[in-house]
Amino acid sequence: MDRLVVYNTILSTRLVPLFYTPQISVAIDVTRCCLQAGAKVIEFTHRGEQAAVVFAALRQEFNKDCVLGVGSILDAPTAAFYIAQGADFIVSPIFDPSLASLCHRHGVAYIPGAASPTEIVNALSYGVEIIKLFPAAALGGPALLRSLRGPMPWVKILPTGGIPLEEKAIHAWLEAGAVAIGMGSELLRREWIVTQRFDLIEDAVRKALNWLHAFQSQPRT
Repeated sequence: MDRLVVYNTILSTRLVPLFYTPQISVAIDVTRCCLQAGAKVIEFTHRGEQAAVVFAALRQEFNKDCVLGVGSILDAPTAAFYIAQGADFIVSPIFDPSLASLCHRHGVAYIPGAASPTEIVNALSYGVEIIKLFPAAALGGPALLRSLRGPMPWVKILPTGGIPLEEKAIHAWLEAGAVAIGMGSELLRREWIVTQRFDLIEDAVRKALNWLHAFQSQPRT
């Protein structure tokens, strides 16, 4: 998928649910629940056994039905493998110039992690469009994002890590200037995935999206 389409879809939906499971059938059900709830962008993380096999199955199952990317990528060879498997975007907890070059050569969206002004500017200099602030909550929360955007108001930041499934918390990040939010275990909870409580997963994703859209519709003073 064209990387500009990927970026615009992230910016319009403002939510990136992310998860990992070694079970293909469960991964398919979790993804389907996210889509049914209204999410359009899904990140499957490269974090455990069978990750590549599960991702390939997801790509085949949801060929053109969603924007499907892979996260927790630390090196260009791994990214190249997933790009060959049809990944629409690559997410990393770090910034790596070789990853940026690889993704840009293939027209694939690259969302690297950064935690400081220097890391952010370094990523921007390589043509990165959206930067993942990670681990967002541990780094300082919305207050940090507000401070970072002071001298760099044009930066598009996607905070990820430790953001609770609470309307107040989500709105605080948006008020600080987040263009979208990445949510993993707080949204797609491990116990729900293990026990296959797909109804709870769908409800949580729908709730988060409703809060995000409610913020967008609020009048600004």
